[in-house]
Formats: sequence, structure tokens, C-alpha cells
Amino acid sequence: MTSHATSTHAPVTRAARNATLAPSGPRRHRRRSFWQRSLDEARASGTWYRIPKLYTKKTAQQIASDVRCAHLRPASVHRVRGFEPNEIWESKWIPTSGGAPGDCEVWVRYLGEKFNLAEAS
Repeated sequence: MTSHATSTHAPVTRAARNATLAPSGPRRHRRRSFWQRSLDEARASGTWYRIPKLYTKKTAQQIASDVRCAHLRPASVHRVRGFEPNEIWESKWIPTSGGAPGDCEVWVRYLGEKFNLAEAS
């Protein structure tokens, strides 16, 4: 005897299965990425904010550069998600004693929005 039984039921499509699993209550908010949450916290802090992850030196340097230059690039090309248009950030990286040898911290500070002369007149 085989373990495969013939079913008289029609196969359930993926869409139908997902529809039955969908919550019936209010829709949940879309999950925010690590960087979106971190940049939100940095904006709210009003001062230097340490990103709560450790990085290699090269990665920390690249992230700090990306954050510093975020206002110069369109949001579609950012490697880090969570920037709003025209935001200006200051950033720095430093070696840390809290992790493995060579680990570095990235610190960011929100400075505000880039001044636009076209909008000022």
C-alpha cells in the first residue's frame, strides 16, 4: 500500500491559502528595517547616536560616508534605507573596545534639512 492517497478535493491555490491566513482585524504596519528604526531614533535623540551594531573598519568607513553624503543622492540609490529627502547628517566611525579586535562603531547625528533657495522665494 502506498502512502499517497487520491483526494477528491480540488487543489488549494496559494492565493486561496494566503487569503484564509490573512488577519481579519486591522492591517499591521509594515515592518521597518534596522536602519529605518536606527535613523528614527537618531532623529529623536537630537544628539550623536551610536548605531547599535559593530562593523569592520572598511564597512564602518563606507556607512559613515554614505550617511554623510545622503543629501547628495536620490533615495533610490542609497545602500542604507531610512533617509528622508534633503536630510543632512553628520557621521563618524571609531574603533571600539566592546567587540572583537578590529570592530568599529558608527555614530550619526541629524542636522536637519538641506536649505533650498528655490523654495525660500
